[in-house]
Amino acid sequence: MLFSTNIPNKPIEGESLARYLAKVSIAARKLVKLEVDFIPQINKKWEKILADRTTDRERAENAINACYLYAGLDRARILWTENPLTAMKISIDRPDLVDVGSQILQQIWDSCNREIDRQIDPDFIDVVKAYANPRAQIIGAQQSLAFDPLGDFLNQVSVAEIQKSYPALDPSALPATMQDYRIAYLSYFDYFHQIGINIPQIQLLIDLAQSCGCCWAFENIAILTPKASSIEFSDRGTLISLIYDGVNILK
Repeated sequence: MLFSTNIPNKPIEGESLARYLAKVSIAARKLVKLEVDFIPQINKKWEKILADRTTDRERAENAINACYLYAGLDRARILWTENPLTAMKISIDRPDLVDVGSQILQQIWDSCNREIDRQIDPDFIDVVKAYANPRAQIIGAQQSLAFDPLGDFLNQVSVAEIQKSYPALDPSALPATMQDYRIAYLSYFDYFHQIGINIPQIQLLIDLAQSCGCCWAFENIAILTPKASSIEFSDRGTLISLIYDGVNILK
């Protein structure tokens, strides 16, 4: 899924945060200068998180267990696979598996968004979406935002690879991955969490994002992968290399 929104007052591509903020009207809670100044710090924090290729299995397992408990579900058996393609093949070969990842994500995101929407002016919510995320890009004539195109590249490539073995596969039938390479979007929630909005539940997904690669949640079993050791793009932005254990799984 491509996260997108329209920016109020249409910022100019490459426009500084300070100049954009000066154009935005404030109706509800104002972000004080200290909070506004914190936006670039969150951006840099998540830039480092996204560059980190370290997998922490214990932290990931604790995080996924906590996600199940938050959603009112029993803890699941945890299965680690070597890469996302292997994990997706397992899920396809097990039609009896019942996806609960979407339920968990929806419960966490909805509860966080309700609290943010209650306290923060919508214009400033869009400011944070635009400038806290190190992978957000202002694109197109309508100045819409595409959040983390890397995640969409990887999702498309993974489906294409899977369809080589399963040519009749309907991509819409695939179970939802709880957090994959779109994790930069969590910077938006992390920002509000850090300035004092009461959404501690988002830390569950942040811990998961920082400690593993992909995660699929089913009733009674969760499938996790380590982070890729290397990700490489061509000069034109095409994903050309996704390395696990020294092997480019895209070839």
